[in-house]
Amino acid sequence: MKTVKKILTHPLLIILIFCGIIISGEQMGGFYLLYILLGLPHFVVHSVLGIVGIICLLLTYYAKQTRGLLSVIGAVCMIASLLYFFLQPNGRYNYNTFSEPLPLLTLIVFSVLILFFLVSNSTALFYKVNKTNGHFIV
Repeated sequence: MKTVKKILTHPLLIILIFCGIIISGEQMGGFYLLYILLGLPHFVVHSVLGIVGIICLLLTYYAKQTRGLLSVIGAVCMIASLLYFFLQPNGRYNYNTFSEPLPLLTLIVFSVLILFFLVSNSTALFYKVNKTNGHFIV
């Protein structure tokens, strides 16, 4: 069971699923990574949050000692990125994502994995805090 948990909460898997979310627009669709990269030169909020989330999770993968807090921050940034993307004023253009089966399936898979990832890392972080008598250790 620990092996399954390690696989499902691996930062690189979360990043891969996040970038691979299929977005369906009225005329154009694609992977979410494309939308992040298209908005980055204009500093669009969903793009910046998406890149920050990816960088945080990459840092947790390479710097194991800072895993807890950065993991949670990265996951929250990814969730916020998707929320800003769909709730922006012209976000209606991409609502087909919620009615077509494959894009909806990728969103559901990401949602389940990110919630599992958040719960796993949050409990590990709070366990670390309680273990040190209330002193926060990263």
